[in-house]
Amino acid sequence: MNKYILRQLIMVSKRLFYGFTIQLIFCTVLMANTGNAQRKTIDEVKVSLDLKEKTLLRFFKNIEAKTDFKFTYNDDMISLNQKVTISQRNTSVYKVLENVARQTQLSFTQVNDNIHVRLSAKEGATEKVDIAAIADVRVTGKVVDQNGEPLPGVTIAIPGTTTGTASDIDGNYSITVPEGATLVYSFIGFQSQRVVVGQQTIINITLEEEIGALDEVVVTGFGTQKKENLTGAVSSVSKEVLENRPITNIGQGLQGQISNLNITQNTGTPGGGATFNVRGFTSINGGSPLILVNNVPMDVNLINPNDIESISVLKDAASAAIYGARAAYGVILITTKSGSKSDKPSISLSFNTAVNTPVVQFETMDALERMNYMNTANIARNGVPYYQFTDVYQDKIIAHYNDPSQPSAFPDPQNSNIWLMSGNTNWADELMRDSYPMSQYTASITGGDDRFDYYTSLNYLYQEGINKQFDEKYKRYNFMTNLNYKITDWAKIGTKISMNNSNHIFPPNNSTNHFPEGNSPFQWHQWANWPVYFPDGNYASSGSVPNTVQFYREAGHRKREIQDTWLTGSLQLTPIKNTTINFEYTSNIKNTEEEDYYKKLPMYFVDGSVSGYYPFTNPSQVTKSNYNDKYYVLNAYADYANTFGKHDIKIMGGFNQENLDARNFYSKRENLTVESIPFMNLAYGERYVGDGASQYAIRGAFTRFNYNYDGRYLLEFNGRYDGSSKFPKADRFAFFPSLSLGWRIDNEEFFGNLDSTFDMMKVRLSYGNLGNQNVPGYYPYIATFSAGTVNYLLNDDRPLTVYAPGLVSPTLTWETVTQRNFGMDFTLYQNRLNASFDVYRRDTKNMLTRSQTLPAVLAESEPRENAADLKTTGWDLTIGWRQQSNDLRWGVNFIFSDYTSEITRFSNPVGLISDYYEGMQIGEIWGYTTTGIAQTDAEAQELDHSNLVGIERKAGDLLFADLDNDGKISPGNGTLENPGDRRIIGNNTPRYSFGVKTDLQWKNFDLDVFFQGVAKRDVWLSNNFWLGGYTSEWNAHNKLLSDFWTPENPDAYFPRPMVSGGSDVTAVQTRFLQNASYLRLKQLTLGYTLPKALTQRAKMELVRVYVSGNNIWEVTGIHEYKNLSDPEMNGAQYYPIYRSFSLGANINF
Repeated sequence: MNKYILRQLIMVSKRLFYGFTIQLIFCTVLMANTGNAQRKTIDEVKVSLDLKEKTLLRFFKNIEAKTDFKFTYNDDMISLNQKVTISQRNTSVYKVLENVARQTQLSFTQVNDNIHVRLSAKEGATEKVDIAAIADVRVTGKVVDQNGEPLPGVTIAIPGTTTGTASDIDGNYSITVPEGATLVYSFIGFQSQRVVVGQQTIINITLEEEIGALDEVVVTGFGTQKKENLTGAVSSVSKEVLENRPITNIGQGLQGQISNLNITQNTGTPGGGATFNVRGFTSINGGSPLILVNNVPMDVNLINPNDIESISVLKDAASAAIYGARAAYGVILITTKSGSKSDKPSISLSFNTAVNTPVVQFETMDALERMNYMNTANIARNGVPYYQFTDVYQDKIIAHYNDPSQPSAFPDPQNSNIWLMSGNTNWADELMRDSYPMSQYTASITGGDDRFDYYTSLNYLYQEGINKQFDEKYKRYNFMTNLNYKITDWAKIGTKISMNNSNHIFPPNNSTNHFPEGNSPFQWHQWANWPVYFPDGNYASSGSVPNTVQFYREAGHRKREIQDTWLTGSLQLTPIKNTTINFEYTSNIKNTEEEDYYKKLPMYFVDGSVSGYYPFTNPSQVTKSNYNDKYYVLNAYADYANTFGKHDIKIMGGFNQENLDARNFYSKRENLTVESIPFMNLAYGERYVGDGASQYAIRGAFTRFNYNYDGRYLLEFNGRYDGSSKFPKADRFAFFPSLSLGWRIDNEEFFGNLDSTFDMMKVRLSYGNLGNQNVPGYYPYIATFSAGTVNYLLNDDRPLTVYAPGLVSPTLTWETVTQRNFGMDFTLYQNRLNASFDVYRRDTKNMLTRSQTLPAVLAESEPRENAADLKTTGWDLTIGWRQQSNDLRWGVNFIFSDYTSEITRFSNPVGLISDYYEGMQIGEIWGYTTTGIAQTDAEAQELDHSNLVGIERKAGDLLFADLDNDGKISPGNGTLENPGDRRIIGNNTPRYSFGVKTDLQWKNFDLDVFFQGVAKRDVWLSNNFWLGGYTSEWNAHNKLLSDFWTPENPDAYFPRPMVSGGSDVTAVQTRFLQNASYLRLKQLTLGYTLPKALTQRAKMELVRVYVSGNNIWEVTGIHEYKNLSDPEMNGAQYYPIYRSFSLGANINF
């Protein structure tokens, strides 16, 4: 297998290398023929122009597009809307400017590649175009921001030359330049300024914050691209969206920030992560975006958000094709921070401490409410109260309810050594904390010079859990360093080290599912009349149902420790002009250790003796597991970029190899000698051991070609030839190409009068193919045996049994994804308003699913084959506005997106609605149409419900619409042809996701507000806590169920109460279908930056304090959601999302 892959690699690498070399030689020859050896004057450069009544701004853009000259001017003194007419062929720029000067009363002076524009000294002057003489002038000055605060590290340079300097810590600078030269002052986050020196010797500059994003550089696959030149659907955000917020992972910070990047926070458990989706439903086999941190896949939930510099999301096939087989459903590129060039190191400290409170706070019925509910239900069904509640029992419950000093349990009159429970316990109060802390601390240092730069950070995160009876803690430690050293002018080396360590101790789990994997204390099965303790002080107990407080306090624990270490070495070479070669090698070792520890939990008789042990805790046991993953990544790629007149080209080609070696081992032993010490060598019971190993590799060669003609017509081609070890040899490799086109309409001459409004207008079109290798397991094409021990003894031993393998398809291969995208980008009003809109279609072909039905005599399930198709269509919109006025700066950003998905091919000949079928809209919810609650027995019995419930119908039961008019309510045969009375009543796909973010800065104050939500979504909450006794008498009863039908309460939300199942309440229906649309105030942060005069006395550059809140407020259509389900989650029994209120500070030295 490896030899075959190697041959394929060599073949592809040769072809890409030959093609790249030929293109490189060709472009180099062109460069040698067309390059200018020295700078030309405006008298030497010829142009042809035909402009009739065009604005001066349009004229400047035409000259700049056709030559290397740039115009500099003062907007306040020069009117850019005045019209000029030029019709000249092959004429020097000097003559053209002379013509314009006559029409506009302007004068032009060339200084190097810049043409400075100013008003003529006097009207009618004849000398209006000059080529400036060059003399040396020493210029000094100071650079400050709009508040008058000095800006250190500002670059001051003559464009097109190597002459330059940087401002010092106080914003001062000094530079010697030719007289009349143009100086450009630039600093990240501020608008660059061009100033013509003339004979000035002192130039003080005030830089204004950047308003627009035309020059924003966006990280794309193995490179960067100016945002204005992008042809694919790429969205990006900077580090600011993650900073100064009480977030624990990147998903929390990105939610609602990028259109059609759908992030779900499924749990609020400490250390819990988020799931990511780009542009909707992916495949029936699942699929998620490829997430890369510095070009390598990484678990983003372990990363410190403060280490992030920028995040780019590649949404369409054109932008993601460079990553081939894993990029079918988008790519998220995360770039971490690197060193900055400054005179001295910059040290940053930040901390925030937060108090978390659950959004959903469950409330159960009290003892009297539950007793009334159960009695009412049983009387309606059987004519007598619930069997447990005898007269004596009810009297005891009422007595304790009215006087808590009365016993919470009493001996059973029928068996005096068994307790009966008569308490009134609020289990939510017993198990859930009202608030719990979280804190985070970060320290970083950065600096460097022209040859060496560095960035190093440390981060510590501490979280506690909501469980009042278990001391749940999550701790995460992060260390990251990024070092870069320029060996020579053509060679640079770098090292990135990332070490992430997390420790989580959380409650134990058990096979009876009383306490699910989500570590949530909310799936308790205790009734309110069950006390925490018996009157004698022992834990209250009953049968196989555990006392929840006892379980969390005494049953043991689970521990998980993850050590995740990444080491990357890089080499960058620039052997010839315009050519860069990169080598990157990354090694990752991830070790996960888990410990599951369970002690026996006793149950008690009235006399205080142990009556037994809860079955799932007996025997005591300890299990220890180790997972060791080794991951290696090699990236080697080269790029070439050059400009030939109006033609800009970029060529990139490279190779990627990734290998995973995963191994695991576990051991388990029962019957601990000392139950408080979880060590296997102190156990005497049976031993269980096991291990496993798997390997996986992907290998690919990739290329990209960019072409830009005259700043107007853009083209990009991406391709990758990929091979994955998950598929058979014959179907292992595939080629994934894409093509995208762009048109910069604003650079067309006909754009004319719109120049003063539009800064940029661009349309984009893309088409591409991608592969999806997200198939079950690492070897889905190999028929594998399984082995285990049987559950009976043979010769006093449990023999090993090997089971025959199932059927597999020998032609298993990629799911293929074809995507089309059309988009438009705008910036208007001097980059204050920006907008981007995309509409797309994504076709997923050859999804893995079962094949045609096999004869039953074969006794095997059908193998999975590439036999299903899916179509997803959607759109995304982003609109932003930035404004600035003196001390006030503000901005607002709005995102909006939607998608739908449809099955277009699937083998379902019967048309079962319980399975996928052609034409199915993903997320469909089939159910009955509820028309109300029957007020009489006759009304309840009007239609036959025997196919739905098997009990006698009575007043208080639900009424359903007889949609097939057969006189009965039934599910039919569950097919499209005969669905009975079920119809599509909703869809759980989130529709019209949106986010609105606004930020405001006034003097030293800053305010950041962010709303996020979903405009349309339906959910069916199918869980025990929601429907309580309607599903089983043993479930806890939600307080909401108190609103049930009686003749005195005919307009109740719920029908008459039921016990032991048999209710049609659990049938999916319109009455209890929940509207999960919502609007949430996701974040609000108010900050204040101390004046420089104060901080500099303490030798500090910046001190900012802030208060912040996350998930502060929401409104949703879910019925009484605060006692039921968070709108962002899909059920009521998960660990709830929390609100956070934090205080933090940032300090820079």
